[in-house]
Amino acid sequence: MLKSVFSYDSVELSTNGREVIILDQTLLPNQEKFLHLTTSEQVFFAITLLKVRGAPAIGIAAAFGVAMCVNRFKTKSVDALEKEFLRVKRYLSISRPTAINLMWALNRMERCFYVTKAKIDTTDKNAVEVIKNALIAEARSIKLEDTRMCLSISENGFSLLSPGMGILTHCNAGHLAVSRYGTALGPIYLAQQKGYSPKVYADETRPMLQGARLTTYELMKAGIDTTLICDDMASVVMSQGKINIIFVGSDRVAANGDAANKVGTSTVAILAHYYGIPFYVLCPTSTIDFNCPDGKGIVIEERPSYEVTDMYFSKPCAPEGTKVYNPSFDITPSNLITGIITEKGIFKPSELKKLLEVDGKVH
Repeated sequence: MLKSVFSYDSVELSTNGREVIILDQTLLPNQEKFLHLTTSEQVFFAITLLKVRGAPAIGIAAAFGVAMCVNRFKTKSVDALEKEFLRVKRYLSISRPTAINLMWALNRMERCFYVTKAKIDTTDKNAVEVIKNALIAEARSIKLEDTRMCLSISENGFSLLSPGMGILTHCNAGHLAVSRYGTALGPIYLAQQKGYSPKVYADETRPMLQGARLTTYELMKAGIDTTLICDDMASVVMSQGKINIIFVGSDRVAANGDAANKVGTSTVAILAHYYGIPFYVLCPTSTIDFNCPDGKGIVIEERPSYEVTDMYFSKPCAPEGTKVYNPSFDITPSNLITGIITEKGIFKPSELKKLLEVDGKVH
């Protein structure tokens, strides 16, 4: 069954580097449709409209998008190529504001551009192709490194699990949201492979239903015992002793350990604190923003009202003209987080600065 989950990735760059290929996640679980993107506009709207989503996958899609657009740009001038690169980077950088992986990946692509440019003779007839090839290689490296990070995160999270544990998760932080495997769902896949028979409770995750549409889709394909619950049922299943541990992902973690994740995550954390259930955030170190002191500095994206009133309903569920407030994320305070699981280990929120002490830098 695992082959059916990992037989494709949610975002890929074509062999010739001229197409970004994504699985349209807005159509799941009813239709598996792959989109072949060939313009910056198509990549922008794929990210904005959540056709590709999940912080790591967004970053990878942006890196692939820049590489693809530059590769398709016809010029023999390095200066013209540079202008096109910067145009695409600026454009894609505003596609979604909260996930730090987006800018992390785009800034890494910019460093690659200028490092490569500095090493070559820009008047050489092959200079443009050298830069294009370097950007394609860098984008592929970003994805490969994310895959390795996700596997390490999965192994670190798995160390906390025991056979038969009940695990609650919110939104979707699995194979569809990253390069491969997942963050919050990664340890669950390992547990299933090792015969632990985990029992997962997936919040539906209103209003976009990522838990209902995507998490159940992934886990059931992998043969994992999965139960879907409405978001407001989390307290009931916790009170009944069905939940032993909670795993969620994150789109940005502040330096103090405050974590931004899909709206509703902080509610789960508050309930977990009340019931004494360990609550873990799983993410790569690239998601930790040491330039952001705390959660107050994280920009929360507000999305259109139709996601609440119309999307996935055959008819509107509220009267026409109803005022809607639709923040896409909320902030879970660090004091409600048991630990943050990264590829470098498991840290208490107050210990995140150890990452800087070890490496000198994270990004």
